[in-house]
Amino acid sequence: MKNWILVALIALALTASAHGFSLDEMEADGISLKAGPTDMTEELSIAWVEAALYPKTVEKNREVFIEVRLASPVKSVRLSLDTDKGSLPLLSDDKKSWSRVVKVSPDTIAGLHMARISITGKNDKMISRTLDYVVKDDSAQTASNATLTILSDAQVMDNGETIRQLLPGVKVSALYKAPFYRVKLDDGREGWVEASKVKEPTDDLYLMGFRAYQNREYADAVGYFKQVLQFDSRHPQAHFYLARIYMKQDKTDQAAVEVKEALGVDPENPRLKAMAEVLAARYMDEKKYTKVFELKPELLIAKLNGKVKDKIIIEAKATKKSEAKLIAQAAPPVVPMVDKSIITDSINLVKNSKTGKGSSVYAAVNSVLTMTKSLGTKIVEDGWKVAAASDGIRVIYACRQERGGKLENENFEWKVDQDHRSATPLNENARLLMNRW
Repeated sequence: MKNWILVALIALALTASAHGFSLDEMEADGISLKAGPTDMTEELSIAWVEAALYPKTVEKNREVFIEVRLASPVKSVRLSLDTDKGSLPLLSDDKKSWSRVVKVSPDTIAGLHMARISITGKNDKMISRTLDYVVKDDSAQTASNATLTILSDAQVMDNGETIRQLLPGVKVSALYKAPFYRVKLDDGREGWVEASKVKEPTDDLYLMGFRAYQNREYADAVGYFKQVLQFDSRHPQAHFYLARIYMKQDKTDQAAVEVKEALGVDPENPRLKAMAEVLAARYMDEKKYTKVFELKPELLIAKLNGKVKDKIIIEAKATKKSEAKLIAQAAPPVVPMVDKSIITDSINLVKNSKTGKGSSVYAAVNSVLTMTKSLGTKIVEDGWKVAAASDGIRVIYACRQERGGKLENENFEWKVDQDHRSATPLNENARLLMNRW
């Protein structure tokens, strides 16, 4: 087997901010989406099926918006979450566009979760679409809420009904924005208010955060800046000052996250560039090359041109602005798995898949490793694992091969499609296995 420590360059993706309660205008990387026609193996035939969930990353006790769009009308669409026992109907006026807002239970365990959408046609035949989403641990969230001032007559809506009519000047407590404002009324009830009807709270919150930062009250400043991002996730200055605080506290990874977010909005800001260079230098000392390239690609290029001994293979791809982002093919972004049934089902799906020559993947992996060991190569097997990556579920058979006295990763990786019960090889080892064994 070849050494496949591959690192690829990809162009920076442009994201658009969300201004209305429509998935068309929401940030693309915040949506869990499946779209396309049904295939011949499915009972129900529809020219186009689009199922989406927003936001893909949600905090406990907050809500997700589910939308299903179809090329032809159907009888019903229902939603079930892996955290709930039952299912809920989606609502529609034309039987083609279906939607619903669902709150994530405060008891939900942080990690990867699944939403299954069941679509029933007029002939009672059914298809399903599975969307993954991540529940974040909300322990770091600020407890206080911002106050919104109503600017013009506004309705507070919940579950499609008006629960209160608000007049200009009235103040309500804002819980979050996704992308309407979720507010809490004085009687304890919650509902949605259009953003255009209220005075945005971000300016006041940012000013309080900046004052706290100047007074070196960093804990308070972090709280205010996080509240700003709660209502405007693309606020560059809030990201910038959070990064400065984290750098003062030697929290390099947290600072890097904030810098990358800010550069995505304001890429030419000289202060952000300088901060990115400092963080990249820290990562360079730690030999965390993927993180170096995400922040300051010139540093890694210079290192490579200097004939560095570390084994890194880079496949360069030109971009319009010569700006690129580094991702490690062997190490996709991972979040915790929480549902054991998802883990077991995903692994079994890959194990039972057939290679091009008709062997099961399970048997093929064992055969390849047995043969490799028989040739005198030391292999350490870490076994079957499941990773909840940013673009879905990945199943990995993790193993390491000895080279020059060192153990190096030689994993086999597949991406799982729960709806069509299929597994697609993701890396060179898995592709060779599927094609030749």
